Amino acid sequence: MSENFRVAHCSDIHLDGDVYSTDQLSQSILFEKMLGEIKKRHPHLLLIAGDLFDSNRASKNIALWAMAVISALPFDVFIIPGNHDCLQPDGVFERHDFNALRNVQMFKDPEGEVRWLKKHNVAVWGKGMEAHTPEYLPLSNCPSRPAKCDWYLGMGHGLYTGNDVETGRSSPISQQDIEDSPLDYIALGHHHAAMKVVTETTVAAYSGSPTDDIGEGFTFALANLKKGMMPALEILTLRDNSTD
Repeated sequence: MSENFRVAHCSDIHLDGDVYSTDQLSQSILFEKMLGEIKKRHPHLLLIAGDLFDSNRASKNIALWAMAVISALPFDVFIIPGNHDCLQPDGVFERHDFNALRNVQMFKDPEGEVRWLKKHNVAVWGKGMEAHTPEYLPLSNCPSRPAKCDWYLGMGHGLYTGNDVETGRSSPISQQDIEDSPLDYIALGHHHAAMKVVTETTVAAYSGSPTDDIGEGFTFALANLKKGMMPALEILTLRDNSTD
């Protein structure tokens, strides 16, 4: 087991959108800047917890650009769809095969699936969201910890509801879901403001968005995992003039 395992985590980039930052160009610049900041910290892998794109109408040019930027990263990347870029016929992740990239594993199974990064003996679990509805439960049916994995990571895209389980909101994630999880670290997406949820056995977090400065600003997360210890989580903020 690696004594110190570093996991970078981001979500809610909303590429090719016009809502969460000043324009489409600034979103691309901020995303690329965030990736540069992540590379400086030498993570073992990156988790993108949904809404890489603002919609399933994302253009071919921006999708191919994102694929090129991500494939150039010197570490492995795991991606789940979010509510904005959920799995739909002729959706962005159907038109563009991210699993064809050498360093990417894209989760598409709506029931959830476990992917392995054997060189680090890490298991990663996630689901392919097909629709953002109250019936969709992002962390449900996560399987038990696989035998002999050193680290077990997960991703979920949805709304944190705390101890309220009958909210009627779409894609709910409850405190109990996190407490019952067998995962060491859960990378969450959907909230644009960074937020930590810590239980006795698991650390979960929303990384915030690198293209929306709500909350702490343009943010991403870095989790440091050490044997016998709870993950140590940092929420990192891009400087205010990141698009310069």
